[in-house]
Amino acid sequence: MCLDCSTLLAMTSERPATGATLLSTFRHAARVHGMLGESEPLNLDTAFRAVRDMPWAEASDLHPETAIGEWRGTGREKQLLLAAILDALGFETDLLAVTHEFEPESAPWLPPALMDEVRAAPVPDVHLLLRVQTNRMLEEWMTMDATWPLALGDLGLPVNDGVTPGRDHRLACDPVEVYHLPDVDEDEDEPDALYELIERILRDHVGDAPGAWERRQRFMGALAEWLGAPR
Repeated sequence: MCLDCSTLLAMTSERPATGATLLSTFRHAARVHGMLGESEPLNLDTAFRAVRDMPWAEASDLHPETAIGEWRGTGREKQLLLAAILDALGFETDLLAVTHEFEPESAPWLPPALMDEVRAAPVPDVHLLLRVQTNRMLEEWMTMDATWPLALGDLGLPVNDGVTPGRDHRLACDPVEVYHLPDVDEDEDEPDALYELIERILRDHVGDAPGAWERRQRFMGALAEWLGAPR
């Protein structure tokens, strides 16, 4: 492990971080990974671009600090991280959990082996929708989705180039059911309760059929490996 990566993991080992600490840690990590220039400010657009271009792969847990330290995340981890960053920057945000399934119609970009898997049976998952207030005076909101790195657009994935306030992003999935998530107080134990709720929604959506969870995990791992392969 490189010195910079070891430093980042040490910086994110204590949680929850305050907003100022989270911004400082993320800003440093984004610069280490070449996602933010040395003198480039962290704002709505640069924060989105840096989170978006993190590698797509499941982090060890849903804490934003973990996504920063491991510098990876699926839609859930990335959206939680982006929401935490934007909250710390002073934006109003709202998170919604949505169930969805990887299937031929919703993910036509899948490679042949994974396409065969979803043709046999859809793979259930949970995504997070992030709503951000971009203009308080006009009460203007937009939906942001930082799931897929921009480079994956060449594979046909629904990527988002940047942020135009008031213009919704393309969603990374086709939502089935929507769950409104409670606001949390980062200074209390509420974030853990939120992460447990998201995990419970996912477990319920996957179901308790024998082998269902293991099948989903194998699929997600194979998808991350394919998306991260050199091209």
